[in-house]
Formats: sequence, structure tokens, C-alpha cells
Amino acid sequence: MKISSIIKYSLSLLLAGALFYFAFRKVSVEEFIEKIAYVNYSWVLLSIVLSVLSHWLRGYRWNLVLRPLGYDKLSNGRTFLAVMTGYLANLAFPRLGEVTRCGVMKKNDKIPMSISFGTVITERALDFLILLSLIFLDFIVEFDLVYGFFSSSVGWDTSVDHTADIAIILAVLIALGVAGILILKRILEHEFKNTFLQKAHRVLTDVVNGLLSIRKVENIPGFILSTIGIWFFYFLMSYVIFFAIPETSELGFGAGLSILAAAGVAMAMPVQGGIGAYHTLVSGVLIIYGVEATSSLFFATLLHTSQLVTILLVGGFSALLTLFIARKRKTELALES
Repeated sequence: MKISSIIKYSLSLLLAGALFYFAFRKVSVEEFIEKIAYVNYSWVLLSIVLSVLSHWLRGYRWNLVLRPLGYDKLSNGRTFLAVMTGYLANLAFPRLGEVTRCGVMKKNDKIPMSISFGTVITERALDFLILLSLIFLDFIVEFDLVYGFFSSSVGWDTSVDHTADIAIILAVLIALGVAGILILKRILEHEFKNTFLQKAHRVLTDVVNGLLSIRKVENIPGFILSTIGIWFFYFLMSYVIFFAIPETSELGFGAGLSILAAAGVAMAMPVQGGIGAYHTLVSGVLIIYGVEATSSLFFATLLHTSQLVTILLVGGFSALLTLFIARKRKTELALES
């Protein structure tokens, strides 16, 4: 393993540990364990089923993106196995999953890494835009709550109308977004002589081209519906956990949307499986909704652990099945020759 990889892994692990410690530093272990007895595990099981459905839809959508590139005979089951094996790899090292699932497709279906990885970039870019949209939607739906929390955090007098201040903040954010797009356009059009900048430019170009490659998808309705389905199941798998413990059973749609946004940000952070980041962000959101700190952290742990178990079991089975398929394919090729 390269020194740079060891450093990246160590920093990622250190960040996860720091966030995990920050989340649990004031929690009573006895009180935390006592809450296990009050969990309704039927809702947890339902959450697991919903998460598997979302992962299957991701495999199906990946097929739709690969088909116009000349791979129209791919099995949805095989791409699902590749996706789940990738999720399992992400538990070991952040972002390793993208490379792993492309490697699985190369070994089992002879798809070049450069082609499959370009489609993964497409997915990630699209998911990032959807996550930003959900955060913005959550801000609109839960405006009063977010406004009150933000006002108290920055020391604003809640009896005074700060609509103009918020409008200015939003205008600045929009202006920064537009400026970012214009700068990105200039960067993509510019030719760099420095080797490092050339490499960065190629990566950035691949990301943009990957996103634009969605236009090649033939089954547009299937692509749109599967994308909606993925995020709808993401929402449901966290929302139904509300009913698993008494402290969160009364929370509604807005809270579920907030949890989805927080969980999405946590899983995008460079830590193994979102450990630490997930617990900190999700429990922090629930505290805003008035849920007691220990209960908030217990909910975050319950939700994260259920998904972790899903990936370990389904991902582990997928990895073993993938090895079996690869070995079987190798044997068949040997017999043919």
C-alpha cells in the first residue's frame, strides 16, 4: 500500500473516531443500553427491506446508463451484486466502493473500468445535485424551525423580523453558486501546462462529461422513476425508524426530510461508512426537533446500525456470490479454449 493511501486511511479513521467521540462523550452508557428494550424491531426490519429495494433500484438505474454504451445484455441481479459489493468496500475505505463495483463489472461482464467508472461519476454527480435540492427543499418546508434555530444560534432577537437578512444571505449564496458555475466553465475551457493541474482538469472534465452522459440514456422514464424511487426509499427507510422508539414516534414528514438531508451529508463525508459523522449530524437534527440528546443519539445509532448490518450481510453475500460467478466464468472460458 502506498504511503499516501496509508495517510488518507489514517486521517479518515481519525476523523471518524473524533466525530464518534464527540457524539458519545456525554452519553450515559446505562441509559443508552436500557433503550434497547423499548425498540419495536418490526419497523427496523421494514427499514432494512426498504434500503435493499433502494440498492436494487440503483443497480437497475446503472444498467440503464450502461446500455447505450453497448452493454445491453446486463443482468439487474449482477449489477445489484456489484453495487452491494461496492458498499461493503466503502466500510473499509471511503470511496473505495466506486472502484470496487467497477472492478466487479470488469471481471464478470468485461466492461472496461474507464467506461463503468464514467457512469459512476454520472451517478455521484446526479446524487449530489439531488442532495443539494433536498437540503433546499427541507429549508423551505421547515423554514420556521430552521429560522428559529439559526436565529438563536447567531444571537438574533426572534421578536424582530429578519426576513431581509435571510434574503441577503440567500442572494449571496445564489451569487456564489453562479460565480462557481462561471469559474468552472472557464476552468474547463482553459488548457493547463502544469502536470498536476492537467490531471485535475481531466478529472473535473470527466465529472462534467459524466453528468452530461445522462442524455444518452434511452429509457428516460425508467431512469427518472428509478432515481425518484431510490431517494423515496431512502426517505422511507429512515422515516419508518421514527416509529421504532417512543421518543420519535410523533415526528412527521418535515423531520423525516431533515434526517434524509443530514444522513446524505454524513454519508458523503470522507469517513468509513459515515461512522461518527452520521451519529453527530442525525442526532443534532433531532435535538432541533426537541428530542432529548440521548434519545436522539440512540435513534441515529439504531438507524445507522441497521444499515450497517444490511451492508455487512447483503454486501458480504454479494461479494461471495461475485467470487463464485467470476470463478465459474473463468472455468467456462478454460473449457472453451
